[in-house]
Amino acid sequence: MLGRRPELERVDRLMAEARGGRGGALLLVGEPGIGKTSMLIEAEARAGEFRVIKTTGIEAEANLPYALLGEAVAPILDGLGELPAPQADAIRAALALGAASRAPSDRFAVCAAFVSLLAGAGRQRPLLMIVDDAQWLDSPSAECLAYGSRRLESTYVALLLAARPGGAGGAALGMSSLERLSLFGLGREDARTLLAASMPEAASNVVESLLETAGGNPLALRELPGLLTEEQRLGLAPVDPVPVGDDGLLDAFEARLGALGPEARSAVVVASASVDRQLASLIAACRELGLATSALEQAEAAGVLRMGEEDFSFSHPLVRAVAYERSEPRDRRRAHTALAAHCEPDARAWHLAAASVGPDARAADLLEEAAGRAVARGAHSAAADALQRAAQLSEDSDVGARRQYGAALAAAIGGNYDRCAALLEPLAEADDPLLRARARHGLAVVTMTGGTDLAPEASTLLSEEAERILPVRPETAAAMFADAALLAGTAGDLALGVSAAERAAAVLPADASPMIRSQVQAMAGAAVALAGDAGLARTNLDEAGRLLGLVESLSPATQSVVLGLHARVCTGQEQTLRAELARVIEMAREADTFGVLPFLLGVSADLAYRVGDWDAAARDSCSVELAEEYGQGGILPFCLIVSGRLRAARGEASHARAEIERGTRLAQEVGSIMVVNWGRAALGFLELVVGRTDEAVAELTQVEEFAENSGLADPTFLPWAPDLAEAYARGGRIDDAERVSSVLGRRAERAGAALSLALAARCRGLVEPDDFELHFEQALAHHDRAEAPFETARTLLVYGSHLHRARRRVDARRRLRAAQETFERLRAQPWIDRAAAELRAAGAIRREPSADPDELSPQEIRVALAVAEGATNREVATKLFLSPKTIEFHLGRVYRKLSIHSRTELARLVAEGALGPDE
Repeated sequence: MLGRRPELERVDRLMAEARGGRGGALLLVGEPGIGKTSMLIEAEARAGEFRVIKTTGIEAEANLPYALLGEAVAPILDGLGELPAPQADAIRAALALGAASRAPSDRFAVCAAFVSLLAGAGRQRPLLMIVDDAQWLDSPSAECLAYGSRRLESTYVALLLAARPGGAGGAALGMSSLERLSLFGLGREDARTLLAASMPEAASNVVESLLETAGGNPLALRELPGLLTEEQRLGLAPVDPVPVGDDGLLDAFEARLGALGPEARSAVVVASASVDRQLASLIAACRELGLATSALEQAEAAGVLRMGEEDFSFSHPLVRAVAYERSEPRDRRRAHTALAAHCEPDARAWHLAAASVGPDARAADLLEEAAGRAVARGAHSAAADALQRAAQLSEDSDVGARRQYGAALAAAIGGNYDRCAALLEPLAEADDPLLRARARHGLAVVTMTGGTDLAPEASTLLSEEAERILPVRPETAAAMFADAALLAGTAGDLALGVSAAERAAAVLPADASPMIRSQVQAMAGAAVALAGDAGLARTNLDEAGRLLGLVESLSPATQSVVLGLHARVCTGQEQTLRAELARVIEMAREADTFGVLPFLLGVSADLAYRVGDWDAAARDSCSVELAEEYGQGGILPFCLIVSGRLRAARGEASHARAEIERGTRLAQEVGSIMVVNWGRAALGFLELVVGRTDEAVAELTQVEEFAENSGLADPTFLPWAPDLAEAYARGGRIDDAERVSSVLGRRAERAGAALSLALAARCRGLVEPDDFELHFEQALAHHDRAEAPFETARTLLVYGSHLHRARRRVDARRRLRAAQETFERLRAQPWIDRAAAELRAAGAIRREPSADPDELSPQEIRVALAVAEGATNREVATKLFLSPKTIEFHLGRVYRKLSIHSRTELARLVAEGALGPDE
């Protein structure tokens, strides 16, 4: 290995870390011939006690679902029995390993199973998985590798990949999330040494010329001398300039192919068109074309092909590229046609598609069948590929449009929202009114889910399409009106949202499916709740909740229902919502529909924060990671802001500011005005926490203006008014505080929810000093009917402060101690400090805070909290999408770090509030 010492040291470090239980992934990136494969070979030679699994992406297999994954996990499938049943079923279905109890309904079910298999194998013996030519992976396999590469931190697994820069395969693999190690050309002296091995007799001027041409590329240094005549090598004839990069290498390989006879060259073209590398099918296809087996043997002798007992490969991927791309199109089509007769159904479909000139009904039908098989294996991106190509080959335009719509849906389920939108956009202008309506509805949903730019008129356009199809599809129209209401609310036009929600409820057929009835009722309830009528909202939300158990967890309607039911925080039904969310989350996990989890966990985190279960809120803040992982830019800003508000309350100011500002910025970019103001409210709260009242006022008055202009009359859904009143009061602006308090009071009376009434009474206590005790006591009475311990403690804190200033120090200390105890349980450090300062001022004896345990990783915290709730290792594994062995591994680390030995001790620490997320 010439000139690769720093790169090899990094590879050695990757394996050393995996050997110590800190697994990871590394991507080698470089142009063709730069030495990536040689690095992989050297890594294998250095692997020592590691178990090594090697596989390679094949360009011709890029359309075959899980082509690489099946090869990669074949050696470790003996660990299948250790996986949770849903994961085992998912990978059996994906790899067609026999009967599975059900097909994977979510693309990440197979990914989770892949990670569990790797982790389990690594515990037996450190594992090195090597993947060459990753830019040519099939999409489902690429998703699994990308997913796995980010979850190896606590495993004994090293994943080493190599790929060319850019390319569609690289994008599918998610290279931006992997640590990259770029390989560049060799230094001058190393390049000279390598060139001398290929051309020892060359004249010095020829050597210098080739060194300049090759640019340090090792493959070029080996192959370019073969393009020279003997006179050129000896310096007796001029050397023509050879382009640096792929072109020069392609010319070198073209020269090698040109030395073959016509029959051998034709056989190589057939081999280059193969998608399964099976020798038997290659020989059969060659015979069908009148090519003898000896033609393949000639290609092998020339160093073009390598033939094993059952399969074959090319000596270098560029040889295959040259053989295929520089052959005549008619020869390629003949090769594909011949191969189609001798391969399995999926490959046959793609061969016939490649052989087609213009529309081809048979190839299109076979591709549609292949898409159905891909869906059954959880390979939605592969299904989208097949359906999109089938649409292009369809002879009937209506059939083609139907297939393109199917491709869009498959792309959406596969998480490629941009591709879904691109496929739907032409259909949104179709002449068929039903197809046009469905396409526009799909565009609206994918806009909300994927976080693409939300057009201000999107809700109106969707409602117009719903009106057009109402006479023929009333159920579909009702669902469209419901999503139009959600779009309007997201865009910050609640009046329009109320109108669309009312229309959805009015046209909803009595025999509509439970899914659509739940969606419509949830949106109707949310619309009137945000408009300030909590009483009317309860009826709709209760009906939506009743139907919730019948909703298909994979459906986009689930997201709409959950976002609508979030309005239960306006009606004081937080515990009802917690039970509903828990049920849907369990449904999603049972069905392995991980893609809906960011929405579920984002709402769950906000709800857990409100009801004072901050450990659960911190655990559910993994919705941020999941939303980013699944490409769900629609919910990501909200998840960031919810997480940021929790961090702000706990005093993690820098992290809080970063998350809130990022979430607000992302929401602004996609036109999610409601979430933008959610971010402003959270930032105003943060400024209040750190004592910057002027800055708090600046943020919160923007939210006040939004609420006034948008029609947001509910006092609790978007929490801003109590913080603005307090900021004004702290800054001495009592008149402004009284104005906000008065508005809050009127809205709380209309809503009638206990929490809103408590907050309104607290604010009146802040602005009416003569009657503060009456108002604060009223607030506490309302708090007794609302489960919001943090807000209760805030009321106790300001109540105690007022009592102290009224020289009632004993009463003040009683209120302040109660506040401090709640803040300590929540680990709300800034509020603990404020309560402690007020207590000291009121003459209380100082208490020392209890020590925190050793720092745990986020994953260890999630495992610890779940175990402390009484769950078994297998139950925790299913909940966190890991294997039981991985849970056992994490739990052992938790015990060591906390110096404990049992679940009982762990539960005690959690109950005492001594365990929480790290900064």
